[in-house]
Amino acid sequence: MRRPRALVPRLPLIGRKISPGTVARGVLGFVLFFLALELLSRFSGLSESVLPRATTILGVTVSLPFDPEFMAVLGQTLWATFAGLALAIVLAVPIGIALGTSDATYKAVSALVEIMRPVPPVALIPPVLLIMGAGPSMKIFLVTYATFWIILFNTIYGIRGVDPATKDAAKVFGTRPLQSLMRVSLPSAAPFIFTGVQIAATAAFLVTIGTEMLAGGSGGVGEWLVTHQTSGTHREYVFGGAFLCGVVGLLITGILVLVGRKLFPWSVATRGGSK
Repeated sequence: MRRPRALVPRLPLIGRKISPGTVARGVLGFVLFFLALELLSRFSGLSESVLPRATTILGVTVSLPFDPEFMAVLGQTLWATFAGLALAIVLAVPIGIALGTSDATYKAVSALVEIMRPVPPVALIPPVLLIMGAGPSMKIFLVTYATFWIILFNTIYGIRGVDPATKDAAKVFGTRPLQSLMRVSLPSAAPFIFTGVQIAATAAFLVTIGTEMLAGGSGGVGEWLVTHQTSGTHREYVFGGAFLCGVVGLLITGILVLVGRKLFPWSVATRGGSK
């Protein structure tokens, strides 16, 4: 039985060895993008209050990491992101192991899972606001809900994708079911589960910011962006803050990929599916 690969992403840069030529092309693309944005802002006829110049946005982006107010709201966002992700891991991995090792259990709950999984986290904001209010607990709950399914299914497919011949060999040597799970199935599925955590981490960051933007009074980078957007002044902070959020998301993914490569150097899954 071949290991399922449907949930393993193919990331063109992150997770594989990057050559100097690749870095040079990436830098060139970055420079060309900002040059095009600079030309557009200068010659489009739009005022800087609508479309700030790229040089202004870049200056704001560089200065924001030294802004105590921005770093405080970024800390709120990252706290909710990682708290929700950690809770999702604690819940999803054991449940995924149980569903992956027992066909009867999986069939019993599959209908419920398929009903709940498609519900988008943003659709839950109004009822969760009524119950929990606008605060960290609301964001953590929505992040946990959004990332739970990613980690759950990667765990299920990782456990179910273990080579049957390996498990049969363990039985021949008298290994008990629990021992087989701990010594055979989990080590084999671990890289696949970790890939789910990588994907979930990016989703967690996006869900946190989106929740902060839609749920007023929840704090964090999302509310900071909306506040600057509605103020009508200093629009460059909106662009700079959004760009810096992208950089933070890239760093989160990159760090997890490096951790995965250290923990599971033999696994293609931890390299984003690249060879």
